[in-house]
Amino acid sequence: MAKLELIRQLELPADLFGHALPHERERYRQRVAVEAPYELRRHPEATRLTWLATFAHLRGRTLIDDLVDLLIETIHHIGARAERKVDRELLDDIKRVTGKQNILFEIADATLGKPDGIVREVVFPVVSEETLRDLVKEWKATGPTYRTTLRTMIRNSYKGHYRRMVPQVLHVLNFHSNNERHRPTIQALDLVKKAGNVSNSKRPPTLVVIRLLEFVWSQL
Repeated sequence: MAKLELIRQLELPADLFGHALPHERERYRQRVAVEAPYELRRHPEATRLTWLATFAHLRGRTLIDDLVDLLIETIHHIGARAERKVDRELLDDIKRVTGKQNILFEIADATLGKPDGIVREVVFPVVSEETLRDLVKEWKATGPTYRTTLRTMIRNSYKGHYRRMVPQVLHVLNFHSNNERHRPTIQALDLVKKAGNVSNSKRPPTLVVIRLLEFVWSQL
């Protein structure tokens, strides 16, 4: 990020090398990369400045690509790390129950046969209490409870570590898109950037930022 900011201070026009062929720019970049500073100073000023400007231009593009890759990797890592942790915690508590559809029919048949009966006397002879407990555990591990636990884990992960890094990366990147389909993603990224730049007293709740990141993650 510091290197990119330094290159941007040169204020090179974005279309400075629009007329140059890619292989020519790459040749200039390689020339600067292998020559020592004192060797570069021996060249005529016009040649030296052209080579240095080309090097800075291409280096800036490379740094932007690297930061975008880092951002995508970080956002995915937040969600993937939380998923692994939640899955690991719930794994010992999950017992996949097979034949759930048949169990439902058996429970329905037993309850309709004795609608006024007691659960322990009507249902448990058909489906054991342990099987019903396993069904409830599986539902909690894969249903709304799982998603709530996952979101909590993502929020805690972001608050504890990534909150210090993600806004800094976003701050040095500018996002644009002419595709109307991607406008919500661009707007979400702008909101996350603003959330990282305001003071603590005015900063939006972490949950809001996390949900914006989740949306961006789903679109990447």
